[in-house]
Amino acid sequence: MSIKKTILSGLSDRQKEAVTHTEGPLLLIAGPGSGKTRVMAHRVAYLVAVKKIPTNNILAVTFTNKAARELKERCERLVSYQKEFLQVRTFHGFCSRILRFEGENIGLSRDFSIFDEDDQKKVIKRSFEDENIDIKQHSPGKIISVISKLKNSIISPEKFSNEVTNFSEEIISRIFSRYQDILLKSNAVDFDDLLLKTFHIFDDNKYILDKYSDLYRYIQIDEFQDTNPLQFRVTKLLSDQNRNLCVVGDPDQSIYSWRYADPTNLTEFKKSFPESTTITLDQSYRSTQNILNAANSLINNNSARSDKNLWTNNGSGGKLILYETNSEEDEARIVLNEIKRLNQSENIPLDEIAIMYRVNAQSRSFEVICNRLAIRYRLIGGVKFYDRQEVKDILAYLRLVSNKSDDTALLRIINTPRRGISDRTVSEITRLAREEGSTIFEIISLIKEEKIKTNLIPRAIKSISEFIELVNNIFEVSNQMDITDLINYIIDKTEYRSYLRRDEEKSITRLENINELIASSDQYIGLDSDVQLSSFLENLALVSSVDFLETGDQIDSNSEELTLITLHQAKGLEYKVVFLVGCEDGLLPHMMSIGDIEALEEERRICYVGITRAKSHLYFSYSTTRMFRGSFGGQILSRFITEIPEHLIVRKRNMGYSNFHMPENSVSYNKDKLDLKTQKNSRSEKLIFLTGSKVKHDIFGEGIVMKNFGEDGEVLFSNFGIKKLMWNYAPIILLEDQNEINFIDPEIDSA
Repeated sequence: MSIKKTILSGLSDRQKEAVTHTEGPLLLIAGPGSGKTRVMAHRVAYLVAVKKIPTNNILAVTFTNKAARELKERCERLVSYQKEFLQVRTFHGFCSRILRFEGENIGLSRDFSIFDEDDQKKVIKRSFEDENIDIKQHSPGKIISVISKLKNSIISPEKFSNEVTNFSEEIISRIFSRYQDILLKSNAVDFDDLLLKTFHIFDDNKYILDKYSDLYRYIQIDEFQDTNPLQFRVTKLLSDQNRNLCVVGDPDQSIYSWRYADPTNLTEFKKSFPESTTITLDQSYRSTQNILNAANSLINNNSARSDKNLWTNNGSGGKLILYETNSEEDEARIVLNEIKRLNQSENIPLDEIAIMYRVNAQSRSFEVICNRLAIRYRLIGGVKFYDRQEVKDILAYLRLVSNKSDDTALLRIINTPRRGISDRTVSEITRLAREEGSTIFEIISLIKEEKIKTNLIPRAIKSISEFIELVNNIFEVSNQMDITDLINYIIDKTEYRSYLRRDEEKSITRLENINELIASSDQYIGLDSDVQLSSFLENLALVSSVDFLETGDQIDSNSEELTLITLHQAKGLEYKVVFLVGCEDGLLPHMMSIGDIEALEEERRICYVGITRAKSHLYFSYSTTRMFRGSFGGQILSRFITEIPEHLIVRKRNMGYSNFHMPENSVSYNKDKLDLKTQKNSRSEKLIFLTGSKVKHDIFGEGIVMKNFGEDGEVLFSNFGIKKLMWNYAPIILLEDQNEINFIDPEIDSA
C-alpha cells in the first residue's frame, strides 16, 4: 500500500477532503466526536509524507498542553522521519518561544519569567502599596481582569492614562502603569503579554515577521472558536504571506468568553481569507443518534451559528433519562444509586462515568454520598499540583536562579523557610527598590555590601546577608548541575524538608509533592545544561496557567474512579455515561445569564458541550428545591431541557424510578407546548424602555438604556457593563427616580 493510501485509510470522504486540502486557507467546522484530532494528525502526516514538506515548516497550534501532547503523539506515529522537528504547541507556548528568541527587540531578555495568577495578585498588591492606595476598596482579581481586557484590546498604560475620564479609571490607570513597571523591572510577562508582545514584534519588525512566515509555511490551528481577537491578529500576520492556514473549530462549542474567546473569529476568518474553503465534519463517531438529536434540537435555538446537523452510524441508542428530585441531597442519592447499579449490574467501569455540573459548589452533595456509598471518585478542579504551596516555593527558588530580576519569586522565598526576615524588613527593601529604580536582589546585595543607607537594625541586616549568601551559593553551583540535582541541592541547602516536617499533619503529603516535582524534572536532563532550567520553568508555567486540569494526566489515571467535573472542564473529554445534574434555571443556565441574549446562548453551548460528551447513556437531573449561595428556594426545570423533544426523554422521579406527571404549575417538558410568553415580566411588558431610561435589573442592578431595538435592546449597568436584554423576559423595571446614575465606564468595569 502506498504512503498516501496508508494515511487516508479509514477516513471518511469528508475527512479525506480535509486531509488532502493543503494549499490555501481552509475552515474546518468539526462537530463533537467527529474525529478532528485524527484529521489534524493525518493532515500533518500528509503534508510531510506525500507533499514532502519539512516538518519544521509546519506549525500546529492547540488550545491546551494536553491536546498538544495528544496531537504530537499521533503525528509521530504517522510520520517516520523528521519527527523530532514537529512543531506542536499551544498558542501561548508558541508565543513564549518567539519571545525567547526575539524578545530582546522589545527589551525582554531570554531568561524572562512567566507570572501566573497568584504572581499577578502579588504584583497588584505591591502596586497598591507603591501608589499609596487602599487595596481594601478594590478587588485584585477584578483589576487583573480589567488589565487583561486592556491588553487584549492592545491598549497600553500610556494610552489608557490619556483616556481617563473618572476617578475609578484614574485608580486603574495608576495601578496598570505600576503593574507594568514592576513586570518590566522583573524581566517578567503575564499570559496576556505573551500574546501582546509577540504581536508587537511581528507588527513592528517586518524582517522578523518575514523570517517566521518563511519558516512556518503551513499553519494549523485547533479550537479556533476559543481564540481571542489578539490571537487572531497574530495568526493573520504570520499566515498572510503564504495563505496556507487551516483553522479547526466549532462555534457551537465556544464557551470561554470570560477568557475573551470570540467565536466570530470564524466569521472574521472568512472575511480575511475570502478564497477559503469550508468543510463540515458532522458525522459523530462518539454518541448515539438519540443523544445527537437532543444536542441538535438544543443548539438550533441559538442564532448566528454555522449550519450543522450531527449524525452517526452508531444506532439510535436508548432514550435520555430525566430525574426530578426533591432536594440536592435527594438528587445526589438518586444519581449515585443509579451509578452503582450501572457499575455492578451493567459492568460499566466507574472511569467511564462522569457527573457534570455548572458550578463547582455542586460537587459537595455528591462527594458526601460517594463517601457514604463507598464509591471511589476523583474531583477535577481542586488545587492544581503546581499551585500547591510547597511546589511554588521550590519553583520560586528555581525562578530566581533563572532570573535574578524576578522580584515576586524572591519575595516569596526571602523568609521561606523562616530565617528572621520580618515583614517590616521586606517593606523597607521594597521601598528602597522602588526609590532606586532597582530590583530587590540588587538592593539586598547593596545592603550586604553596606553600599546603601537603610533604616534596618543590625539583626535584620545580618539576616539579609545570610539570605544573599545562600542564594549566591545556589547561583554558583546551578550551572554545574542537572535540573534534578539542582532541585535536590536547593531543598537540602535551605533545609526545606525539615521545614515541612514541622507540620506533622500535612508533612507526608507535602513531602510527596516535592518528590513528585523532582521526578517531573527527569525528562529535561537530556537537554543542554544551559536550557534545562528555562525549559522546565517555561513548560510548568504554561501547563499550570493554560490547562484547566491539573496536568492533563489526572483524567488518564489507571485507577477506576467516578469523575466529578464542571462542564467547562469537561470540554474535549468523553465518557460512556454522563449525568448532567442541577438542570435548573439559575444554575444551567446560570443566573447571571438570564435576560442577556449573548450570555444565554453561551450557556446553551455549555449545555450542548455536556450532552455531547456522552457516548451511550445520558441522564439529566434537577431538584425542585435547593440551597444555593446561602438561600433556600424553589427551582424550575432548565429551559434547555424543555428545548429537547419530549419523545427523546424518559422522565423518572425519586427512588421508585417511576414515570411521573408534571404538576400543573411546573414548566412543561414539551417544547411545542411551552409558551414562553407566559414567562414574560408583566411589568416590563407594559413599559416603554426609551433610550436614556433608568432601569433596575434583579441581578445586574441599576443601569441606563443605551439602545432600543424594539423587542430587545442594550443596557449599561454599573457593575456589569453593557448587556443585551429581551424586554419581555428580563427581570427589569423602570426606576421611579430617573435622576442620573453614577458609575464607572462600562468598558472598564464589564471586564
